[in-house]
Amino acid sequence: MADIVIKDDQLDVKISLVDKLLGFHGSFHIPLAHVTNAFVSSFEDLELQYKLEGENFGFYKSVGVFANPEGLIFVDASGARDVLVIETRGERFPRIAVQLSPDQNPNAVAHAITQRTPDSGAVE
Repeated sequence: MADIVIKDDQLDVKISLVDKLLGFHGSFHIPLAHVTNAFVSSFEDLELQYKLEGENFGFYKSVGVFANPEGLIFVDASGARDVLVIETRGERFPRIAVQLSPDQNPNAVAHAITQRTPDSGAVE
């Protein structure tokens, strides 16, 4: 489980202590300039294929680095609720998928993140 904090021009993804130990990775501190998109997804839509580092308990809990059809993804989620997916550029992981604490709404957080990300201009 993770908590998301947007502070100034920084996006902090705070991973719980247990998940840090299981996933062999700490929290993320990402400049908002490196965030390209944020959206809500179901656990199944992540299409996790190969566990590269971390633990995979299936639908119950997955935490660590995985491969999916789009490349590398850091995951800290279970199948119990929707996950927040953050897409980045210039960071170690192009995608980070986390399940938020119950007091955070993933749709509201995704909307807040996309409002704060720099506009890359018109798409042709």
